[in-house]
Amino acid sequence: MDLRKPSDFQPVLSDDRLAVVAAWLMEEWAATEDDLVRETDSPYTRGTTCFGRQRARILNEYLGGRHPWLGIENSANDLVFSIGGVPCRFSNDSLAAPRKRAVLEAHRFQLPLIEDSQPGEAVRFCFVVDRGVEEESEPRIELLGFTAGDELVCRWRSAAPVRTLIAVRAELPQPVEVARPVVVAKRRNAGDDEAAASAGT
Repeated sequence: MDLRKPSDFQPVLSDDRLAVVAAWLMEEWAATEDDLVRETDSPYTRGTTCFGRQRARILNEYLGGRHPWLGIENSANDLVFSIGGVPCRFSNDSLAAPRKRAVLEAHRFQLPLIEDSQPGEAVRFCFVVDRGVEEESEPRIELLGFTAGDELVCRWRSAAPVRTLIAVRAELPQPVEVARPVVVAKRRNAGDDEAAASAGT
């Protein structure tokens, strides 16, 4: 059975806004994967760095003021941000078997929406960045929506990520036409003969 879309319950959770947030999470994941390639890096160092960068990216986007629909409800490590006033969280977790609290539990900043909910209504939302069971595949991002009783009732999926390598070609300067040099015999001065004769004596 296909689940409904988050916007069916909360119209402010439009596809274009969700895609913007998903792009931030994806960009920070990709940057972390590209940066942390030393032998001393591990899934732990990558995971904590990735989460920290994703959290900071959302905060910076809010402080930049470019997205009037983006709000911050709680700026601590257990970040709660809002889209059009609807509190949301994010987590790097497994969609098939989530273990992180952001996915499994309601945060206190999500409770007001939960307390005023109707049966079957999606009121708790969390973006999940999933890399598969072995955490080795390209991530996919979904926004999951749960009822007050923690039943999954809606889902939004980001477009499939495609990481491409772009060949960078240096711009070469355009050739400049240069005239052929003209070679002429050197003209001798009368003083040159006298100087040569003096040097020989």
